[in-house]
Amino acid sequence: MLTTSDDQFLLRISAHVQPFMNVTVTPDETTTNFELRRARLWLDGNLWGSQIYYRFQPDLGKGNVTLKDFLFDVALSKAVWLRVGQWKKPFSRQQITAFYRTELTDRSITDRAFGAGRDIGIALHNNYEQSPPWEWTLGVFNGTGEAARLEGVTAMTDPITGEPIVDTSNAKFTNIPRDLRPMIVGRVGHNHGKLRGYSEADLEGGRLRWGVGLSVQAEGDLDGNDQSNQKAEVDYILKWNGLSSTGGLYAQTAQDGPQLRDLTRSLVGFHVQGGYMVSKRWQVAARYAAVGETAIDGTQPTDQQEISIGASFYGHRHDAKVQGAVRLFKTGDGKFTDFILIELGSVIGF
Repeated sequence: MLTTSDDQFLLRISAHVQPFMNVTVTPDETTTNFELRRARLWLDGNLWGSQIYYRFQPDLGKGNVTLKDFLFDVALSKAVWLRVGQWKKPFSRQQITAFYRTELTDRSITDRAFGAGRDIGIALHNNYEQSPPWEWTLGVFNGTGEAARLEGVTAMTDPITGEPIVDTSNAKFTNIPRDLRPMIVGRVGHNHGKLRGYSEADLEGGRLRWGVGLSVQAEGDLDGNDQSNQKAEVDYILKWNGLSSTGGLYAQTAQDGPQLRDLTRSLVGFHVQGGYMVSKRWQVAARYAAVGETAIDGTQPTDQQEISIGASFYGHRHDAKVQGAVRLFKTGDGKFTDFILIELGSVIGF
């Protein structure tokens, strides 16, 4: 940590790396690979006293450098902050919880189906990520996510051969949308006791602590592309004497227009997860999740289920741990043995 003599400027530097070995077993083949799933660097601190907070976080994992977080929080009062920049949309406890604070090797299939991800936006909040007794936030986002796309690509036809020619000389990557969608995301929650609501596993121990949350995400069709979707979820977390449990119930609709009468697809899903610290360093955990789809547009719906069982060794809480899990996935009328993922890895950071 670096700070000036008058404490007006503060810089904290931290990082977490998540190397993994994956074994995928299907009826046809077994494959093994190593991956650097995530490699994150955090720079955060305060500017001009405690009235402005900043956070910068790139990811260097999987062979690419991508921007994850770049935000500023400005204090409007003791309990209200204004946030601008790019960060995780405040939808779902599972998504908000950092990857290195999970008690299984990765998030559930419900996160892939309903996870809000990161986006550029502006929001009011009361420091909800620190789990105050009552947490709330409300923001407006681009609605296009964090991924950059290539713009400025031109195509023409070779007059001699008649073959298409793609010109990328003037192209550039950007995550700024041509048209603002926009997307409104809100979250409220209540936390009882000295709860760390966005950190799985009861590493602290002690009396009962719990939290509940409700998130909504609404997108109209203001950009006129005849596409919109709405999401809602409720979630909980419970910790008590080494026992921990988290879960969520999710719903999502997609419309070919701005209103629910234009509905084309809907998703519902849930996950429930539990863990227990069998000693101060060892934990066992398990999870069941299911996602069901209803397709009104005539396409074939897809249902998915997941069963995961794992164990973690905590060398230094969440900052130095080894994790392993066996994860079984079932799609439609298939079997859980059709796709088995065995993961062994670690989280190392400071």
